[in-house]
Amino acid sequence: MFSEKKFSLTNEKEAGEPKIIIKRSVDAPSEVKENPFYDPEFWGCANSPDDIYLPDSDEAISFALAAHEIGHLVKEGKINNARLDNFEATRAEEQRAWDKGWEYLQQYVDEYYQGNPEDTPKILQAFERIKTLLMQATDLSKDMYLESGTLDNLTTEEMDGILKEKREKFFSEKGEEFKKIFEEIKEEKIGIKPDWDKFTTVVKKAVQDILKDNKKAE
Repeated sequence: MFSEKKFSLTNEKEAGEPKIIIKRSVDAPSEVKENPFYDPEFWGCANSPDDIYLPDSDEAISFALAAHEIGHLVKEGKINNARLDNFEATRAEEQRAWDKGWEYLQQYVDEYYQGNPEDTPKILQAFERIKTLLMQATDLSKDMYLESGTLDNLTTEEMDGILKEKREKFFSEKGEEFKKIFEEIKEEKIGIKPDWDKFTTVVKKAVQDILKDNKKAE
């Protein structure tokens, strides 16, 4: 369906360019799996270009989460004070990541489905719905956040401990509501598991574009 040349990342190893590494969410670190909200079907993370985890799930879910996570790598407009004692900043950064990430990934979704263009609108529709549902989950988590300034002058270990405690308490109180949202997300599946190699290749292309634009903005 796709030629090897079309999917080659010829520029990835050029001198000075960051390495892009994408791993499956099921291979997340053990401390992540201890999070009561962790589910490899939905969980993703992009701390840096060489530390990206994405779900090897249904194509609709995988593409939606990929767009969101790589959106956090976009430096333009990034909200750096998003943390557990600043809900509004965190929510704004989540929304920004959804919007920015999709801007970069969308063209490569078209490339992934070249030959089956009828599937592209399904992914777009699912993306919008999944974005809405996961922003609902973000809003639902508002009660988990602390008063502004609570985390000032704390060590990383202290903040991690507080975060773990708040998550566990919150999950015991609102866990069922989150599960309902996750069940609604599952309804957006198109019933096709992604071709992992092709999927990660197009995501890497989008990340490359992000890194180039980040560099221009420096």
